[in-house]
Amino acid sequence: MDDFYFILGVPYDATPEEIRGAYFDLARKYHPDVNKEANAQRKFIEIQEAYEVLSNPQRRAAYDAKLPEEIKRGPEISVNFKFSRMVIPRIAEQQLYYVLCDLICTADFDFKDLPPFHLCLVLDRSTSMHGARMDMVKSSALQLLRQFRPQDLISVVAFSDRAEVIIPPTRVSEMPKDDGRISMLQTGGGTEIFQGLQLGIEQLRSIDPRYMRQLVLLTDGHTYGDDEACILLADEAAAEGIAISGLGIGHEWNDVLLDRISTASGSSSMFVSGPKDLTRFFEQKLSVLSNTYARGLTLEFESSPGVELRYAFRLHPETTPLAVSNAIPLGTIMFRKSMTFLFEFLIHPQAAEVDKLTIMKGSIRMEIPSKKSARTRLVIDVTRPVSDQVDRETPPPTLVEAMAKLTLYRLQERIRKEVTDGQIDKATKHLHYLATHLLSQGDRELAHTVLMEAEHIQQSRRFSKEGDKRIKYGTRALLLPSGLEQKL
Repeated sequence: MDDFYFILGVPYDATPEEIRGAYFDLARKYHPDVNKEANAQRKFIEIQEAYEVLSNPQRRAAYDAKLPEEIKRGPEISVNFKFSRMVIPRIAEQQLYYVLCDLICTADFDFKDLPPFHLCLVLDRSTSMHGARMDMVKSSALQLLRQFRPQDLISVVAFSDRAEVIIPPTRVSEMPKDDGRISMLQTGGGTEIFQGLQLGIEQLRSIDPRYMRQLVLLTDGHTYGDDEACILLADEAAAEGIAISGLGIGHEWNDVLLDRISTASGSSSMFVSGPKDLTRFFEQKLSVLSNTYARGLTLEFESSPGVELRYAFRLHPETTPLAVSNAIPLGTIMFRKSMTFLFEFLIHPQAAEVDKLTIMKGSIRMEIPSKKSARTRLVIDVTRPVSDQVDRETPPPTLVEAMAKLTLYRLQERIRKEVTDGQIDKATKHLHYLATHLLSQGDRELAHTVLMEAEHIQQSRRFSKEGDKRIKYGTRALLLPSGLEQKL
């Protein structure tokens, strides 16, 4: 029996409005008058058939009665919230409200049900990658191949001011252990990330979308004039279920652009200072791909009027700031693992003129590759009481810790802006404040980097490119809750 929910890309509990919206979007995309691809007409007929059944209440009920029970069950994920206050005070001024969210996968790993994955490496081979950097990339890529499962796919794209497919999508079982096509990579030319990103996504698009598809972009420089095109392409890929992670080598690359490209799919960018960083990243990425329970997690929610989401961070895994919107890509969750998020809301005075306040109400959509009907969702409702009389409360220790470390991360963001605005004395003062707090937490190495950068800023009135990235990614790493790795 055809899976009509999968065909329309909606969960089993989709509303009539969601079914109608999905149908119209897909019908426009695959209509034979618009789409000239070979399979467009067949796809359009499947979409029509699925809509005719699911849009009719009687036919949908009869269809649902025949579905396996596993399709009707929701995701095997529990959700746990911690709040900075259990009761929101009714006061005549703005107030910050913090929510710590834990998603815990309770499903047992079942290897036979997991689809294979396709990893595409998009490697910068511009002139600046010559020497040790390119040698490090080649060595890590070859080492990566030895850790793949036989059924998985690998593809490699290299780019400078033009892009080239070095290895088309190929099963790992069909590749030599030391592939000469990687070893023979040569450097030369400028850096145009869009060229490599576009060709890499084309490789991933050419494979069945039921594969878990991951693109890893590795660069050491700024791209030239195509930033916006890269961002649009990353957004399109994310909508198709393609995840992109950005790796920056050295200190010349554009961290803002790589952050934006990565967060579109709920992934993260990373600062690579040496071979160990690259090895650690690939090991982590392979672990995620080989143990994925659900992918493409997206938080879609609404709040009461006057409640505004200001910041969103994923604390674990792959600590990173997330895009702030009403549809936030959260990333991927593994079997028997958890994800932790911290949300900061601003509550305006008029919002508290009620007895109950909705902070977040909606669902977390996701795709479970091992299930026949992959798309599903987890309903969430964070509604808190509001009162004139509020007892003194102590927030949970894990939330307090996360809030304190978020403050340090936000401080480095503020310092960056102060330097850009020419407020050197303020920036220097805040850098010393940041170093003091890092020392009190025992992070001497990062504190030393911060103090050295304060001296550099006083002399040159700007960040050093290396120090800037070490402070940004170092304070970001602080957001990982203490002891979380040991508990998972």
